[in-house]
Amino acid sequence: MVLKNRLPLNSLEKFMLAHESETIAYNSQIIVEFDGTLDPLFFKQILKQAVNDIPWLRTKTTQGVFGWSRSVISADDVNLNLALKISDHPVSVSEIDNFCSQKFDLENAHTFTFLISPLPGNRHQLIFNVHHTLCDAAGQFLIMEEIFRLMNNMPVREEAKKMETFRYRHLWTLMGAKWFIGKLWENRKSLKSQRQYKMASLVDHPESSGRQVSSLTFDLSEDQRQSLRELSKSAQASLTEYIAFNAFSAYDLTLRERGDMKTPIMAYLPKTLRPLLRIRYSFQNILSTVVVVGKRDEIHQPKFLSKIKHIIQSHKMDQAAKFIFNTLLPCALIPTKKLQTFFKKIDSDPENLTCSMLISAGKVPRSYTFPQEWKNIRIWARGTMLKSPGVGIIYTGTNDCETITIEYVKGLTDLATVESLKKNLLMILSSKPEEKETTNQLKIQLIPKSQEHLAPQEAILQ
Repeated sequence: MVLKNRLPLNSLEKFMLAHESETIAYNSQIIVEFDGTLDPLFFKQILKQAVNDIPWLRTKTTQGVFGWSRSVISADDVNLNLALKISDHPVSVSEIDNFCSQKFDLENAHTFTFLISPLPGNRHQLIFNVHHTLCDAAGQFLIMEEIFRLMNNMPVREEAKKMETFRYRHLWTLMGAKWFIGKLWENRKSLKSQRQYKMASLVDHPESSGRQVSSLTFDLSEDQRQSLRELSKSAQASLTEYIAFNAFSAYDLTLRERGDMKTPIMAYLPKTLRPLLRIRYSFQNILSTVVVVGKRDEIHQPKFLSKIKHIIQSHKMDQAAKFIFNTLLPCALIPTKKLQTFFKKIDSDPENLTCSMLISAGKVPRSYTFPQEWKNIRIWARGTMLKSPGVGIIYTGTNDCETITIEYVKGLTDLATVESLKKNLLMILSSKPEEKETTNQLKIQLIPKSQEHLAPQEAILQ
């Protein structure tokens, strides 16, 4: 039975729904590994209680003639058999890829699934796979913590029970009518006319039909963690800023090994709008995007870090407006079928496959509530929404373990390229502050001159 309660979809969530296809799933995952046990029957009871207490976990999204609508159903109508899967053996990377790329049945309130699997020794793995319209990257950690709180006999927080929604049109009242109308006029560019970089290919023979996302995750050693802290501190940079700087350098070295000496590198950095809008607790997608483009002759220099810092730190609502009004507003206004047809055409056209990085970095707060009996916790995140021959670099850290995940699209990015990126990134992270630039320049000089003829033409703007 559908209740009268409604949770409107904001423009970003409509964008995700319109962009989904047979090969693109807007899913996001948190993977937790730990020493200890997890009784499936006990965890299923916890999920039942969480679904009952948290309205967001029992939403259904339906598509109509004029768009999508989302409503809250009763807890009894949620099929918990779809919300929990049990494996009797350690799952392989390909099995994780298949599980994470599943298509959720949003019309039947299937928006998330947990998978429990054993690991060698007395370790277990818990994978939380969630559709991105249910929550953003910050929201999924909040949902996970509410479930962990229930496992520790703690109540769900009152904020999690609220059904308040954020819609980008709320900026009219939050920022004022003058600001809203002014930015609407400044960014009156249609989706079709937005500029896009043509980038280098990261695979010798692209397979347009193969869009399944895979990932490579590795832990940082204590020396690498210490080096990262020293480097970021000496540069007066945040973790996100310095990891982005390192990622540019490592990606440049990787492209040079492929014979590409010229193509600019473009990075997308998801940026939450919560602090700007004074929103403290929300599951919903409240995001913008910071775009950083680096020329190949500048990205190893300290001044490029200053450029990254300036772009990220100056990302106020004025900068966010470009993404909101250029991309999200058309997604809210264009009819559903027309929007889906547009994105399907874009995603199937090889000319629109861009090579880029998506970089996300963050540590789990010290106050995060893990089950008390779990020890040696390792947590990492990944997604399945990539659609280009590029990579996603996701840093996740707890007090005891820090990991980096490189996600990529199989068929569009070679595993050898990802392995090379990992090698170069670890090399840079392991360098001392005074050695970093020298190490990179030496590495660049080792690229054979004979490979320069393989470099593609300069990136062009469409």
